Amino acid sequence: MSTNGVNPDEEEFDPFSDPEELKAITSTLSSFHLYRRAAHQNLTHRRRTSFFALSRPHQELLKQSPINYLRTLDDVDRAIEDNAVLSEAIFRSAVDGFGIDLETTGGGIQEWDDSASDSDLDKVRSTIKQFYRDWSVEGKAEREACYGGIMKELEERFGGVEDKTTIRVLVPGAGLGRLAFDIAVAGYTSQGNEFSYHQLMASNYILNHTASANQHTIHPFISTFSNHTTRASHLRSIQIPDVHPTTLLTQHTTAAAPAPDLPEQFSMTAGDFRQSYRNLTPQQKFNVCATVFFIDTAPNLISYLETIHNLLVDNGVWINFGPLLWHFEGHGADAKNPKNGEDASADGKFELCLDEVLALVQMCGFKLEKVVTGAKTGYVGDEKSMLRHEYEGAFWVAVKV
Repeated sequence: MSTNGVNPDEEEFDPFSDPEELKAITSTLSSFHLYRRAAHQNLTHRRRTSFFALSRPHQELLKQSPINYLRTLDDVDRAIEDNAVLSEAIFRSAVDGFGIDLETTGGGIQEWDDSASDSDLDKVRSTIKQFYRDWSVEGKAEREACYGGIMKELEERFGGVEDKTTIRVLVPGAGLGRLAFDIAVAGYTSQGNEFSYHQLMASNYILNHTASANQHTIHPFISTFSNHTTRASHLRSIQIPDVHPTTLLTQHTTAAAPAPDLPEQFSMTAGDFRQSYRNLTPQQKFNVCATVFFIDTAPNLISYLETIHNLLVDNGVWINFGPLLWHFEGHGADAKNPKNGEDASADGKFELCLDEVLALVQMCGFKLEKVVTGAKTGYVGDEKSMLRHEYEGAFWVAVKV
């Protein structure tokens, strides 16, 4: 398993050569480092302050069983500590991975305490929650709803290939890397691409630096006190990862490759999707592009479709699943997408309906072979919450003409 540079056909990515990239890295690192302090401050300290501002009779009511409000805050503090173990492990592995000297870079980690924005800290909270979806037993149902169609289509098309490692699959917007990992475990050569440093650092840790399955206990739903039916549900814990990635990949064999070269068979690249895959040589192109909850991150969908078309071999297959939650709708023209860095001001933006998207797919050089609508799924959802968001995703298979 490897984390490669931005562009597969360019020299190794050096983020320290760009002051803006360095700022983004240090801000992301700082947010993981500060999770413990920020969570205690925002989730429990402020609530204790508000509690003691209540009248004495009201305090006494909230102290009584079964409410025991102050004990709940103590329980949340303990849950924060569990989450902080993971957050700080991600921080340490990323510091080592980037070769950062904490004593000399930016004046030491103490100097970074103010470098993490509220947005960065919020991304840490959402990243911790996303481990529930991608790397826990409890998230299996949501993974199956989102990734199951991709895996089934790969098996139907390429399951009979003698050496599956010859089938190269790209997963843009790979997030925490689970789909790309599952594809590699199934025997294919798999590469994930991700722009978000939060996602890259977290996926690198879970894929490369965990020692065993169920190594970490986390509490994915403590960051909000709203819409919980019981306190036990609010505070419930899960173990991650549900499998040990290194062991599973090492033990995986195929008839043609009994001991696959893991860095070659499974890799993650960092960088903007369009820039990273715009100039591939014929040898670098992919047989399959698998996108899940991804295409609506584009301000200009045409540029994504052109990139997918260019990165595929002739008769290559694009498999897609997801809704059309256009990420730039309502944002200013100069806004950047926090997920993938796309700049809406670079070439304009637009939003289409599903039937228009499917028409555009065909205009851009694809033949639609399969379209299935109405598949219901959540996204990093709490199935026990009183508030649930559900998408009806569209699944399609298109072939490069």
